[in-house]
Amino acid sequence: MLALFRHGGKKYAWDTVAGTLTAISALEFRMLEALTPPMAPTCPTALRYELAKFDSSAVEDAYDELLEKAANGVIFSPENGEIRLPEADENLLRAALQAVNGKLSPGLKPVGENQELIREMLGIK
Repeated sequence: MLALFRHGGKKYAWDTVAGTLTAISALEFRMLEALTPPMAPTCPTALRYELAKFDSSAVEDAYDELLEKAANGVIFSPENGEIRLPEADENLLRAALQAVNGKLSPGLKPVGENQELIREMLGIK
């Protein structure tokens, strides 16, 4: 699952399966709110219209960057029943977990170094 959230004046995308956390621009945030996997090889026309206030070359560049991140498993990793936190300070991790609280499928298995924080914040036993 890809979780989008704001913390400390920045915008982030957190892939809960891969455990990747990426600081993103306002444009990328808006794009990711509208996109679902799998991503098309080119930016969908409807999305271009939705983002008309942004420069068209900036939209194209941002889409290409997101497409590359998806291809590299940074975003839109396939669900596998696991939830993994990235390496980050505890306040940022708590903000990430708050962003997904109540949106995740039941029965997730916390993995990685921060299993206890995941269990605490999401009430997983």
